[in-house]
Amino acid sequence: MAGQTRRRARQNRARMQLFHPTTIDEAVALLAAHDEARCIAGGQSLVAMLNLGLLDPPALVSLRKVEGLDRLTRHADGSVAMGAAVTQAALASTDLPGALAVLSEAAQQVAHPAIRNFGTVGGALCHADPAADLPPAFVAADARLTAIGPDGARSIRAEDFFLDYLTTALAEDEILTEIRLPPPPPGSVGAYHKFARVDGDYATVSVAVALTLEDGICRAARVVLGSCAAQPLRLDAADAALADTQLDSDAVARAGALLQDSAEPLADMRGSADYRRRIIPGLVARAVEAARARSEAPA
Repeated sequence: MAGQTRRRARQNRARMQLFHPTTIDEAVALLAAHDEARCIAGGQSLVAMLNLGLLDPPALVSLRKVEGLDRLTRHADGSVAMGAAVTQAALASTDLPGALAVLSEAAQQVAHPAIRNFGTVGGALCHADPAADLPPAFVAADARLTAIGPDGARSIRAEDFFLDYLTTALAEDEILTEIRLPPPPPGSVGAYHKFARVDGDYATVSVAVALTLEDGICRAARVVLGSCAAQPLRLDAADAALADTQLDSDAVARAGALLQDSAEPLADMRGSADYRRRIIPGLVARAVEAARARSEAPA
């Protein structure tokens, strides 16, 4: 059966059209002109799904030659703009300010160097695998994603972008072109912690944290779980449990318990749902402590 699936996938690819636009407008037009066409950048997830016969698009629109999509820009006010085709390796090697450091730390833990060198930030976000490293980190950073389609451009909060397992708010005729990150407030710090079976594996559970600290008091918090629901999981109540505290063990435990109670993880070869839930409080505590410790580190 597996052999038949692979042969069928090879036959389908032989009929598939591949386009190489050089502008966003051209890419959008191609996507609109071919029903069920897919965009491809690094191809680290899409090619695997094609090989397994899980997808059979009639056409692929490559974004690798579209000018500007691989650009990452740090602005003077601390905000950051990155094209959707920025590689995960480029993000991993970028020194980002304040709480935005959660993004580069998450990118450093994606799979292995060969994957990071080809895989793109936009591709990882659009694939929307709840066990992937980047989605919870971009939600923690409160990123805004720019989508462009035939009707123009629109901005989508990262928190609203992930709708379900492998499902996003991106319309079929839209392309994710850019991710914008607001300037981190003074005193902000970030951290990403991941529990996985082996180095380079998908997360069994992950935690992305962005905190704003002032004189030892947490003024704002965003704590986001990965691999604990069909999309990144953030709770206002859990964040509120940390706000206006010194991040003492009781406050952190309350936040962890609230997230644990709301988690609806899937069971798979990496762990049962109950196993994943048991990991949450301890991993939240580690991530919060890692972020807090950075606020105390010498500049």
